[in-house]
Amino acid sequence: MSLVEKFMIDGQYEKLLVANQLDPKKVLQIAKLPRDTFAHQHLKLTEQEYFALINAIETLANDPLFATKLVASDDIETFSPPIFAAYCSKNGYQFLKRLAQYKKLIGPVIYELTSQQDVVTVTLTTFSAKEILPPFFVKSEFAFMMHLISSATNQKIKPVKITATFQDDSVALIEYYGVHFEFASSNTITFKLTDLLFPFTTENTSMLEYLEPELKKKLAELAVDESYAKRVRTALVELLPRGKAAIGAIAQSLGVSKRTLQRKLKSENTSFQQQLTATREMLAKNYLLNDTLTPDDIAFLLAYQETNSFLRAFNAWTGMSAQKYRQEKS
Repeated sequence: MSLVEKFMIDGQYEKLLVANQLDPKKVLQIAKLPRDTFAHQHLKLTEQEYFALINAIETLANDPLFATKLVASDDIETFSPPIFAAYCSKNGYQFLKRLAQYKKLIGPVIYELTSQQDVVTVTLTTFSAKEILPPFFVKSEFAFMMHLISSATNQKIKPVKITATFQDDSVALIEYYGVHFEFASSNTITFKLTDLLFPFTTENTSMLEYLEPELKKKLAELAVDESYAKRVRTALVELLPRGKAAIGAIAQSLGVSKRTLQRKLKSENTSFQQQLTATREMLAKNYLLNDTLTPDDIAFLLAYQETNSFLRAFNAWTGMSAQKYRQEKS
């Protein structure tokens, strides 16, 4: 299947910005989007445009807790049918499962749910290896989950663990989320299963019966990337920090032979080397946002044998040195 080229963004975005004292025109100007973007009832943005919009909001907000305030806006649960459908669920666990199922309808992000013993973890990933999830977006998604689960259960639900591809140790943020943001190669939030089993006071089976057929129809129409390229990138994110960058190791993790993997990737007009390069570039840009990581550390995390190999590669990817990239993003 091919990648989703554009994502449907709800037209209420403009109202949400105004309600939080942000000028929509300035947001669009910074994001370099057309002036009439918000004039459409349903906005269609590419992945790059979507994250440009998010970054513009963060630039104007200038508030470490703005992401949490944005998702706490009145009636945020009615912002779009996929969100409202999830809000009508039986409990927090079903809520997260529905978000994982429908989130791709309203934004270029994938929710991956994993359950282990008494906890449930949600991992946020992008559709392509080229795009990095902006820190503001990650914080708002985590706050969004917490806010709606707490609101629907009348309980103060907080995670037991958060990992992120960036660092933010602000006191206000830690007080809000209840935990530190642990630096890692992926963006995850973990909840106690018992917290997710509190019943939702907003459960509405009749509304779900009305909404879900149309949502499932839209899902069926989406060309979601379930390709081998996506599977390779996911495996690389996990295995590169362990020093495994060879196609044989990735093929083994996916349960296929090296030859089969090469054939599958070729049928998708890509190669293992292209996916390895794209994943390393994405991770390198994330790691450079962390001032405590040295070039040696980053080279190790990307499974390079020598630091100079990483530095040369980064220059080839971006046209600038790793040091200059870090300075521009700091």
